[in-house]
Amino acid sequence: MAEAGMIEQALATAARAADAAGVHVVERHGHADMPAVTDLFDAVWGRDATSGGTLPPEALTALAGAGGQVSGALRGVELVGATAAFVGLAEDGEVFLHSHVTGVAPGAAGAGVGRALKWHQRGWALQRGIRRVRWTFDPLVRRNAVFNLVVLGAGVSGYAEDHYGRLRDARNAGAPTDRLIVDWELGAPRVQAAATGRTAEPDVTAMRRAGAAPLLRQEPDGTPHLTPTDAERLLVQIPADIEAIRGQDPDLAVAWAAALRATLGHAVRRGLRVTGCTRDGWYVLSADRAVHELAARA
Repeated sequence: MAEAGMIEQALATAARAADAAGVHVVERHGHADMPAVTDLFDAVWGRDATSGGTLPPEALTALAGAGGQVSGALRGVELVGATAAFVGLAEDGEVFLHSHVTGVAPGAAGAGVGRALKWHQRGWALQRGIRRVRWTFDPLVRRNAVFNLVVLGAGVSGYAEDHYGRLRDARNAGAPTDRLIVDWELGAPRVQAAATGRTAEPDVTAMRRAGAAPLLRQEPDGTPHLTPTDAERLLVQIPADIEAIRGQDPDLAVAWAAALRATLGHAVRRGLRVTGCTRDGWYVLSADRAVHELAARA
């Protein structure tokens, strides 16, 4: 698709997503806009003076003034979501956008606000000649895995152990901050398909019939179970709600973090690719680039 056509498509996608969520996504520029953005981020992550704020207003003002992105999703005059991203430079000289934080107010969760913000971000980046967005996410949070890899059509470029150190906010609860590194190629066919609602999700049942093997799965009692395997295609399962587990059973949460690092983390570090994930919590890994095309259903 020609650049102008891709930008037009991206802006149309963003407009549809905003309409569906009942929000208006706008840029935040001046210092007067930023305290509300900071307050929203802190509320989403459960941060206070003892745990350290997410991004103070002056940092957001500087970020926007330096050409970065600070966008807010408004429902009427109420800020119900926001994103903050800065421009980065890859080792090969490519300019990309690093999306540091995107949050949706608790009362607006599940209404499509996050989609509106991310599709707006795609249009924002393409308008500025940026073709790639990167960010990190907790690989144990299933809804984020599905959102990033299925709904947005993004890929995974790496696994970082304890990337931010121990965070004491309500969501991380002092757990190791292992992260998957997301690589969103804004013009990739998979992303363009996702922009029109044609998402790809692996068919795990078919893959298991073809020889894919579970490397990590959840036992009926909720504990992680590792099964060593030399299969070329691997399946790694995560629990439905790790954040609830962190609040109710910290020891079990730590066990899951260790199990995922030993399986998903080790596999990515030795060169296997995360080719997708399913809504019921399975990551699919493979060294074969053709596997996803054969196994996914659009």
